[in-house]
Amino acid sequence: MDTISTVTCRLAATTAAVGLATAIAPTSAAAQGEVPDRVTQQEAGQVVYWVPPGPRPLSEEVFGTAANPTMTLAPKVEQAREMVEAGKLPPTVPQLLKDLPLLVGVPEKARSPGLDGGQILKQPTPFPDDGMIVDGHFRAEFFDETSTDPAGPPGETPDAAAMEAEFTDPQGNAYRVVLDHVVKPPFPGYETDGGVMLDDVHHGSTGTGTPLMPQVWTVAAFWGVGEVYVNGELAAPRQVMHLMTSETVRTTDYRLALQEEMPLAPEQWHVDDQPHHTHLIVLPVEATDRGPAFSPVPTSFELPNGETQPFMHVMFEQDTVVN
Repeated sequence: MDTISTVTCRLAATTAAVGLATAIAPTSAAAQGEVPDRVTQQEAGQVVYWVPPGPRPLSEEVFGTAANPTMTLAPKVEQAREMVEAGKLPPTVPQLLKDLPLLVGVPEKARSPGLDGGQILKQPTPFPDDGMIVDGHFRAEFFDETSTDPAGPPGETPDAAAMEAEFTDPQGNAYRVVLDHVVKPPFPGYETDGGVMLDDVHHGSTGTGTPLMPQVWTVAAFWGVGEVYVNGELAAPRQVMHLMTSETVRTTDYRLALQEEMPLAPEQWHVDDQPHHTHLIVLPVEATDRGPAFSPVPTSFELPNGETQPFMHVMFEQDTVVN
């Protein structure tokens, strides 16, 4: 699909500065005055990108070849069904994986031959080689109480985090995303260190996080549920979200690196002398009483086809690790 190129954005994008509050969402750990194990943040006035939908080349290291495909969907769905029958997953998970397979893999029928002889997922994804400059900032506090996912039903974890982000989209709409609580994600194969991950790796072929992202060294990350405000109004009270401060995966022309290219050399980093950046993705998934279910994020950003973007992927390119 047509999107505004990064170069065009750099030359032509003009975004009005917005006043962004620095308050953070309350959690039990924060409310008790505990000192965070880690803080990452970015102030207003620095480089932020809104990521639109687009195709994603498939890493051979992660997805194999057309003759020998790996990281496919069917085994994950079958594993989810078995775990539901055993009472280890909510009943909604198998259907959610069919509705949103990028959480765990790419179906074989969704793969097409790429121009370079590899494979590509042509269906629009949240992980294209593109971005549009917007305005925004965020602050996240991480309270890491356990380094393993606790036993028991998904969602229960002693880890906690506090996060608030405000940003615009390329059409001038304003968003505020507030984390309510951390969760242990109920997806087969995920190992999230209890929902808050510090100094570890995920994505790629690890089985944790979407494999459409390359495996990344992670400074700090959380998986959680929170509120989404659009132009000042609460639009989604229980949306699933994931934030991570990771090693840089965007090249100088804003292309998203493949697994084979990681780690990027310093001269390839999108922002000079910036070895890490922060990704905030608000997924088209709602936390319901029965479990996670597919539910598009109600953004106001209109795509070329007349529909609104069903997810939010925002990149904070000049973040700071406070401690």
